[in-house]
Amino acid sequence: MCCTDLKEELGGSIECYSNSNVASENGKQFRIEKPNNVELCKVQIDGCLIQNQAVDKCDYLFKICQSNQIFLVELKGTDVIHAVNQITSTYDQIRNKIDEPPINYKGFIISSSVPRAAEQNFRKQQEKVLKQKGFLIKKGHQKHVEKIN
Repeated sequence: MCCTDLKEELGGSIECYSNSNVASENGKQFRIEKPNNVELCKVQIDGCLIQNQAVDKCDYLFKICQSNQIFLVELKGTDVIHAVNQITSTYDQIRNKIDEPPINYKGFIISSSVPRAAEQNFRKQQEKVLKQKGFLIKKGHQKHVEKIN
Protein backbone atom coordinates (compact mmCIF):
# COMPACT_ATOMS: atom_id res chain seq x y z
CA MET A 1 0.00 0.00 0.00
CA CYS A 2 2.80 2.37 0.93
CA CYS A 3 4.57 2.03 -2.43
CA THR A 4 1.26 2.33 -4.29
CA ASP A 5 0.53 5.66 -2.61
CA LEU A 6 4.08 6.91 -3.16
CA LYS A 7 3.95 5.94 -6.83
CA GLU A 8 0.78 8.01 -7.21
CA GLU A 9 2.62 11.02 -5.76
CA LEU A 10 5.88 10.63 -7.67
CA GLY A 11 4.90 8.81 -10.85
CA GLY A 12 7.39 6.75 -12.81
CA SER A 13 7.52 3.05 -13.54
CA ILE A 14 6.46 0.44 -10.97
CA GLU A 15 9.94 -1.14 -11.38
CA CYS A 16 11.40 1.90 -9.54
CA TYR A 17 9.54 0.92 -6.34
CA SER A 18 10.13 -1.89 -3.83
CA ASN A 19 9.65 -2.80 -0.17
CA SER A 20 13.37 -3.40 0.32
CA ASN A 21 15.08 -1.80 3.32
CA VAL A 22 18.58 -1.95 1.75
CA ALA A 23 20.38 0.07 -0.91
CA SER A 24 23.86 -1.04 -1.96
CA GLU A 25 26.31 -0.19 -4.68
CA ASN A 26 30.08 -0.67 -5.15
CA GLY A 27 30.63 -1.98 -1.60
CA LYS A 28 28.63 0.81 0.04
CA GLN A 29 25.38 0.03 1.82
CA PHE A 30 22.52 1.89 3.49
CA ARG A 31 20.13 -0.25 5.52
CA ILE A 32 17.07 0.60 7.57
CA GLU A 33 16.55 -1.49 10.69
CA LYS A 34 12.89 -1.40 11.64
CA PRO A 35 10.20 -3.27 13.55
CA ASN A 36 8.10 -5.69 11.47
CA ASN A 37 4.99 -3.52 11.74
CA VAL A 38 6.70 -0.50 10.14
CA GLU A 39 6.09 -0.27 6.39
CA LEU A 40 8.52 1.40 4.04
CA CYS A 41 9.01 1.98 0.35
CA LYS A 42 12.31 2.24 -1.50
CA VAL A 43 12.45 4.21 -4.75
CA GLN A 44 15.34 4.01 -7.17
CA ILE A 45 15.80 7.62 -8.24
CA ASP A 46 18.91 7.68 -10.43
CA GLY A 47 18.26 6.01 -13.79
CA CYS A 48 14.70 5.01 -12.93
CA LEU A 49 12.41 7.67 -11.49
CA ILE A 50 14.63 10.47 -12.85
CA GLN A 51 16.32 9.33 -16.05
CA ASN A 52 17.64 12.68 -17.24
CA GLN A 53 21.43 12.37 -17.01
CA ALA A 54 21.86 16.17 -17.09
CA VAL A 55 20.04 16.54 -13.76
CA ASP A 56 21.75 16.03 -10.39
CA LYS A 57 19.88 13.41 -8.36
CA CYS A 58 20.59 11.02 -5.52
CA ASP A 59 20.50 7.24 -5.83
CA TYR A 60 17.53 6.28 -3.64
CA LEU A 61 14.58 7.57 -1.66
CA PHE A 62 13.07 5.68 1.27
CA LYS A 63 9.71 6.58 2.77
CA ILE A 64 8.88 5.34 6.25
CA CYS A 65 5.12 5.23 5.86
CA GLN A 66 3.87 5.42 9.45
CA SER A 67 5.96 8.51 10.29
CA ASN A 68 6.11 10.03 6.78
CA GLN A 69 9.88 10.32 7.05
CA ILE A 70 11.71 10.64 3.74
CA PHE A 71 15.34 9.54 3.44
CA LEU A 72 17.33 10.69 0.41
CA VAL A 73 20.37 8.42 -0.01
CA GLU A 74 23.49 8.87 -2.11
CA LEU A 75 26.05 6.07 -2.25
CA LYS A 76 29.28 7.85 -3.16
CA GLY A 77 33.02 7.39 -3.55
CA THR A 78 34.79 10.42 -2.11
CA ASP A 79 33.08 13.49 -3.63
CA VAL A 80 30.74 14.29 -0.74
CA ILE A 81 30.19 17.89 -1.87
CA HIS A 82 28.73 16.63 -5.15
CA ALA A 83 26.64 14.18 -3.11
CA VAL A 84 25.20 17.10 -1.10
CA ASN A 85 24.23 18.77 -4.39
CA GLN A 86 22.61 15.55 -5.64
CA ILE A 87 20.52 15.22 -2.48
CA THR A 88 19.42 18.87 -2.44
CA SER A 89 18.58 18.74 -6.16
CA THR A 90 16.44 15.63 -5.62
CA TYR A 91 14.76 17.31 -2.65
CA ASP A 92 13.92 20.34 -4.82
CA GLN A 93 12.50 18.10 -7.57
CA ILE A 94 10.26 15.96 -5.36
CA ARG A 95 9.29 18.48 -2.67
CA ASN A 96 6.27 19.71 -4.65
CA LYS A 97 5.06 16.11 -5.15
CA ILE A 98 5.50 14.83 -1.58
CA ASP A 99 3.85 17.36 0.69
CA GLU A 100 5.82 16.84 3.89
CA PRO A 101 7.53 19.49 6.02
CA PRO A 102 11.33 19.78 5.61
CA ILE A 103 11.84 18.32 9.10
CA ASN A 104 10.50 14.99 7.76
CA TYR A 105 13.35 14.81 5.23
CA LYS A 106 16.84 13.55 5.96
CA GLY A 107 19.74 13.09 3.58
CA PHE A 108 22.36 10.34 3.88
CA ILE A 109 25.69 10.18 2.10
CA ILE A 110 27.42 6.83 2.36
CA SER A 111 30.97 7.28 1.10
CA SER A 112 34.00 5.05 0.76
CA SER A 113 36.24 7.69 2.31
CA VAL A 114 36.40 11.42 2.79
CA PRO A 115 39.67 13.32 2.50
CA ARG A 116 40.32 15.34 5.64
CA ALA A 117 40.23 18.63 3.71
CA ALA A 118 36.76 17.80 2.40
CA GLU A 119 35.39 17.21 5.90
CA GLN A 120 35.30 20.93 6.73
CA ASN A 121 33.67 21.73 3.37
CA PHE A 122 31.05 19.06 4.05
CA ARG A 123 30.22 20.59 7.44
CA LYS A 124 29.75 24.01 5.79
CA GLN A 125 27.46 22.51 3.14
CA GLN A 126 25.56 20.58 5.81
CA GLU A 127 24.91 23.80 7.77
CA LYS A 128 23.92 25.65 4.57
CA VAL A 129 21.34 22.99 3.62
CA LEU A 130 19.93 22.93 7.14
CA LYS A 131 19.60 26.72 7.14
CA GLN A 132 18.24 27.12 3.58
CA LYS A 133 16.17 23.95 3.11
CA GLY A 134 15.37 22.94 6.69
CA PHE A 135 16.62 19.34 6.67
CA LEU A 136 19.76 17.56 7.84
CA ILE A 137 22.25 15.63 5.72
CA LYS A 138 24.27 13.01 7.56
CA LYS A 139 27.35 11.20 6.37
CA GLY A 140 28.25 7.57 6.94
CA HIS A 141 31.17 5.41 5.95
CA GLN A 142 30.93 2.24 3.80
CA LYS A 143 27.97 0.60 5.58
CA HIS A 144 25.36 2.56 7.49
CA VAL A 145 22.38 1.28 9.48
CA GLU A 146 19.57 3.69 10.35
CA LYS A 147 17.35 2.41 13.15
CA ILE A 148 13.63 3.20 13.11
CA ASN A 149 11.45 2.64 16.16
